[in-house]
Amino acid sequence: MKKFDAQVCIKSLGLEEGGAVQQVVDQTVLDVCEPYIPMDIAGGASGGGLIQSGIENTVIGSGEVIWRAPYAHYVYEGIVYVDPETHAAGFLTEDGWRSRKDVSKIPSDRQLQYQGAPRRGSHWVDRSMQEGGIKAVEDAARKAVKK
Repeated sequence: MKKFDAQVCIKSLGLEEGGAVQQVVDQTVLDVCEPYIPMDIAGGASGGGLIQSGIENTVIGSGEVIWRAPYAHYVYEGIVYVDPETHAAGFLTEDGWRSRKDVSKIPSDRQLQYQGAPRRGSHWVDRSMQEGGIKAVEDAARKAVKK
């Protein structure tokens, strides 16, 4: 009688770390979140780069989907962060919006305004998962399991 080997079983189903199922899950999370990621924030950063940062910074199969951009945290939280001295988010220059160097901004009581809202906006992972994303990820994972 052949002894059951859990690791062989996991690998044969594509469930190992970095395996086919994890790759499909990671890609599906990126795909499901894309319509929720802000493209433009009124008076500020462009989210087209934010979508691209997810594609470029996520290692498909790692189990981590990462949006890495200088403004990603602020956009995700949806709060205007301001200079503690000037109480301004930034100042407009010929090259776009800038802030004083080496100043850590603090959260204000103002919310960011998103073009494409209410779908595109803050907390895009949470909202996309609540609005059908969990089912999409689960369905994709089931289809990816090797028979």
